[in-house]
Amino acid sequence: MLDYIEIICRWAFGLQMAFWGLNGFFHWVAIPPSGDGVTRFTEACIETRFIMPTVKMIEVVCGLLLLCKFAVLLNLLIFAPIVFVITMLHFFHNPKPWPVVLPITVPFLVAFSSHLQPLISTSL
Repeated sequence: MLDYIEIICRWAFGLQMAFWGLNGFFHWVAIPPSGDGVTRFTEACIETRFIMPTVKMIEVVCGLLLLCKFAVLLNLLIFAPIVFVITMLHFFHNPKPWPVVLPITVPFLVAFSSHLQPLISTSL
């Protein structure tokens, strides 16, 4: 049963990351307005012309690799700082953070914890 939960969470997270990464390049869906701090941070990342394309490329590549179940723990470790920034940015600067935080953070934490557990038990 836990395997199915991990697969669902990995697929949900991988599809979201691949979609939103591609959306960063092709602009299919307009990003809904967030708090002023989130908007300023996002615009600053876009203006650098390095940070946002790099993050979006990581989201696409690692999201697709998660769907293929290739190096899952490595991909989740690569995603950890991105998920942390998204989560904390919305908690502190978005008046309604839950529509953004829950669909990204919960599947990530479930998938990450299910792949981290075998490493913890074998190293002890």
